[in-house]
Amino acid sequence: MNLISKKDLLAQTGISYGQLYRWKRQRLIPDEWFIKQASYTGQETFFPREQILSRVQSILELKDKHSMEELARMFSPETAGTLIPAGKVQTLQEIDSELLALLDGNKENYAFAEAVLLAILSQAVKETEIPVKEAAGLFRKGAAALYSRKTAGLACVVFRADGSYYIAFTRGFVLFGGDVATLGVWPMDEWAGKLKISDQGKWKQGEKI
Repeated sequence: MNLISKKDLLAQTGISYGQLYRWKRQRLIPDEWFIKQASYTGQETFFPREQILSRVQSILELKDKHSMEELARMFSPETAGTLIPAGKVQTLQEIDSELLALLDGNKENYAFAEAVLLAILSQAVKETEIPVKEAAGLFRKGAAALYSRKTAGLACVVFRADGSYYIAFTRGFVLFGGDVATLGVWPMDEWAGKLKISDQGKWKQGEKI
């Protein structure tokens, strides 16, 4: 796992010690991200680098627009039982309409994890050279891997090897060797939060919304 120390986190993001632990108490940052490890000074706190940097950036961007209670709800882990009608998925600005059109048009509902994956792959199409048709193929493979699973704590990795595109999910840092090119790493918690924000925080456990 690629970690960042508390000292480096505070220096890199500009937040204070007090802010960091206040956000922890307010459930904006999960307890399990505070990792204690021995160091030459005794013991030091570390965090999963990609997840904590993305979360802090999201909090800083949103804290003036939403209450702490709303943010805690947005960042809370989703449940695998949450279903979203296909019509609502089509209205989410984070999801590419061309990508959605390439998928099964008869699908009535999407699991929340599927909607998160669609949003991430839509972003991958924007940020990288991956064709939308390839992104659709990755969605099918990725959705099968995520079936009935929670995305909390996972990061989605899109990479290219031998001229083909692949998708993987990890709870830590992935370092490829050889001719593998990492196209992007997207923390799924953050994209889950973005979708909840798009629907004004009204996501509810186990309901079609």
